[in-house]
Amino acid sequence: MSSLLLSLPSRPFLRNLALKCHHTLRMFSSSTTTNPYLMYRLTHYGSSFDDINVTSNIHYFDPVKEDEVIVRDKAFPMELRNTSLVGMSHGWGVFNVESDEHKALYVSDYCNPCGSKSNPKVIPLHPMGQPNITQKRIITNAAMTYSPDQSKDFVVAANCLGLEINFFRPCGKPEYSGSGGFKTQSHYFDQSKVMYSKRDEKFYTPSVGGHFLAFWDSCFEEIMTCPKMKELRFCNLPELTQSEWELLDSCSPPTAHLAESPSGQRFLIKWYAQNYQPGKMMTFLCRGTKRFMVFREEEDMNMCYTEDIGDLCIFLGGSEPFCVKASSFPGLKPNSIYFAGEGFGVYDITTRKPRSFRPKSPSAFSKTPVFPLWIPPMSL
Repeated sequence: MSSLLLSLPSRPFLRNLALKCHHTLRMFSSSTTTNPYLMYRLTHYGSSFDDINVTSNIHYFDPVKEDEVIVRDKAFPMELRNTSLVGMSHGWGVFNVESDEHKALYVSDYCNPCGSKSNPKVIPLHPMGQPNITQKRIITNAAMTYSPDQSKDFVVAANCLGLEINFFRPCGKPEYSGSGGFKTQSHYFDQSKVMYSKRDEKFYTPSVGGHFLAFWDSCFEEIMTCPKMKELRFCNLPELTQSEWELLDSCSPPTAHLAESPSGQRFLIKWYAQNYQPGKMMTFLCRGTKRFMVFREEEDMNMCYTEDIGDLCIFLGGSEPFCVKASSFPGLKPNSIYFAGEGFGVYDITTRKPRSFRPKSPSAFSKTPVFPLWIPPMSL
């Protein structure tokens, strides 16, 4: 028995071994996951869009290093040549194609920095059919239940400029796999943003100003007529100075965004920005963005104002909002909002101050960004 005990490792040895294993695991995990990226520009190369060999350079901004990342010589799929990139979710782009015959959507990992360079995946969704008055509206953003890499039976919600959200599935029974247009009951949802909650398995869209919330079940088994509505109540509102009120009054009505953390905690964010003046170059500056207000969802969807979201960062732009832990990506600023659209920068929730990005290679960002689309961390 004594010889067996003497052959066992000592406690300090075990502690050192555990520390080495933990360090190795951290190195391995960090090396197999990208940082969150902002996809902001595409450049194409080829004799014409009819050339089968057209390739693309996709330009990303890494907010951790505040510098450019370029994926070069990526094949540009033929199916996407005459489409518009209207949204992004789970790192997959949502592409819209319109013709005299129909209006349809594709999802593709073409914009994904970890997607195949030679053969990006393109998945057609069922067309909306012969366009009518509402279906001709511009699609402003989109959200997905899951990445197509995770499930073949995912649902895409496409939010239109107007009073309608359309839903698509790539597979399933024909009567359930097409789109369904469900008109909201108020013009306050014009230009609203749609997101998917993993916690509730529902699609949500807040009204402009954030006073109402519409939601749909993501598992459609029959034709639905309208969304459910919830009037939100706000508590713990901040006391603002006269100058702060004047600043908010100078802004357009705030856009409202709903974001969900990895743990399932939801936040409603109100984004205050002044109208962008045509002719001024946006580049990577704050520009119009003046203020964010963050509300933590409490019991019964009561929204409580907070200036502390802990270790989280919220990413807002033209893609579906998402949250990451800053400690998982050293260089990100915790308790902050990274924004792209009404200016580009990072907002410190504690100090209530936005700042422009400070790219290490300013010349790389001299052109006006085209796409304000954030991509969450992706596995390599």
